[in-house]
Amino acid sequence: MYLPTLINIPQIVLNLFPTSNFDTQLPIAVPVYRPVVVWHGLGDNYNSSGIHKVQEIFDGFYPGIYVHSINLDENPSSDQQKSFFGDINLQIDQVCQSLQNVTELQHGFDAIGFSQGGIMLRGLLERCENVKIETLITFGSPHFGVSELPLCKNPKDWLCKKRNELLKKQVWYDSVQKRVIPAQYFRDPVDLDKYLQHSNYLADINNERDEKNQTYKKNFSQLEKLVLVSFTEDTTVVPKESSKFYDYDPERKVSIPFDQTKLYLEDFIGLKSLHSKGAVDFLSIEADHMDISEDFIRNIAGKYVGSKIV
Repeated sequence: MYLPTLINIPQIVLNLFPTSNFDTQLPIAVPVYRPVVVWHGLGDNYNSSGIHKVQEIFDGFYPGIYVHSINLDENPSSDQQKSFFGDINLQIDQVCQSLQNVTELQHGFDAIGFSQGGIMLRGLLERCENVKIETLITFGSPHFGVSELPLCKNPKDWLCKKRNELLKKQVWYDSVQKRVIPAQYFRDPVDLDKYLQHSNYLADINNERDEKNQTYKKNFSQLEKLVLVSFTEDTTVVPKESSKFYDYDPERKVSIPFDQTKLYLEDFIGLKSLHSKGAVDFLSIEADHMDISEDFIRNIAGKYVGSKIV
């Protein structure tokens, strides 16, 4: 049985109003404002209307700002497909190499990740030594993983539920871990041993295994600012508090605040170091996953991007 044919994962697309055609890379010879790199979410693509709207808003605040939308394939349809299937580690290696060749990004940049794009950017930050992320902003990104698949839109959809059950049963298969993107940030707090043994991605970038990668911690803790945006009505990321680096206690059935997790207390990736110097901001949107108003993006633009570099 070929598992990917059974997957029933909804598209997680940035929900902003569409706009007219807008170049994905705004060409400027010498950066005046610190550039921005954007990584879209599951089921979206680098050239979508929502991504264009974000670029348009930034350019309205900072005329000529260079905005780079990450793609794994220049064909938008193929880029979208690769948000579902592939090996995250190889995808990050590809992006690491490609960003090093973008002249406008050589002096550093701010980065915005929508949904799973946020944990992809965090992996890039921790692993890619030759790119410099100054501010990392993530929207609804499952930093502590997901313990459930996205809920079926129709609670009575028997087929959807069965597909999800099958995927969960096979989630630790090596063929799934290296092929299905959402499986690579699946984290069941009831069975952490299997997660630590088999996770192809998240357990590594969270430094949760016994052998710690000090480079990850060094790179992450050097951020100028970390901005964690969560959605109060999120039904896609389960538990929704994962976007704030919260863990979950399955015995007490309560969330564990970010500053009470083992990852924070033992400073696995430098989150405690960042927080101690006031470099972590928590924001929330009273809406479901990726339902973002243009005004909120404008607030992000005004407060967190647009630093002058010349």
